[in-house]
Amino acid sequence: MEGTEATPITRFDFRAPHKIPPGFIREMLELHDTFARITADALTRLLKVPVTVDVIGAEQVSYDAYVRSMPNPNLITLVALDPLPGSVVLELSPQLGLILVDRMLGGPGRPVAPRRPTPLEESLLATVVDHPIAALAETFAGVVDVEPRRIGTELNPLFANAAPPTETVLTFTFSVLIESNAATARGLVGVGYPMAVLEPIDEAIRAAKWSETRAERDATDDMQAILAEAPVEVVLHTRPTALKASDLWDLAPGDVIGLDHRADEAFLMSVEGTPLIAAELGRCGPNLAARIGAWR
Repeated sequence: MEGTEATPITRFDFRAPHKIPPGFIREMLELHDTFARITADALTRLLKVPVTVDVIGAEQVSYDAYVRSMPNPNLITLVALDPLPGSVVLELSPQLGLILVDRMLGGPGRPVAPRRPTPLEESLLATVVDHPIAALAETFAGVVDVEPRRIGTELNPLFANAAPPTETVLTFTFSVLIESNAATARGLVGVGYPMAVLEPIDEAIRAAKWSETRAERDATDDMQAILAEAPVEVVLHTRPTALKASDLWDLAPGDVIGLDHRADEAFLMSVEGTPLIAAELGRCGPNLAARIGAWR
């Protein structure tokens, strides 16, 4: 229309992932240190060789970009975290999976070229994947009680329908190091959380923080109440006076010692041995009393 200023048009990418707060990502990284440790312990017991699992990093992407970045074939397990909605994607690189199977069958576990696992190998890999699945329960212990449950497996990432294509996924990548005298092998494990799973976890973390803060506040109030009733020793001090040793030897009852403390000078009051207050000496009824002056 004439006389009407045109409204600028802003491009919007509907495939761009929803931004997840950096603070929440840091908290999830801390939780997944536990996942790495428990998974490493479980694989070490299973393979009877030292296994190290470390968090490499975290990334937020759309689900479509996430699955398209995976190799094909890939060892994908969809896991439900009951009672949370949605499903988690547990990803095991094919090379690492075949190395683990070789170790379980008594082989040296040397690196192999990626290929599609046989039905027997798939069955053995299901046993291996049970360990990181179980570790997810411990990962969120203290935040939210979940019961991980396998709901499906896929070799083709494009058939792993865990979330709509445009939904944001928070992914974690772990390096796995298998050490033995025969061979040393490395591989990757990944865990992807769609927003449907992340939102209740975020709410649980916030609730846990609030409860922890309230508990700390209540503990502080209780401690202050206890300290308020605790007895403390209060002592008045004069300025130090120097005497000769011979003067002390000749002292007798009734002698008067002149002090280096002036009569108009305030005394120093200490509480539990710590000098805190200047006070003037006086009288309150039949008892001596101290009138508080300035804090030291």
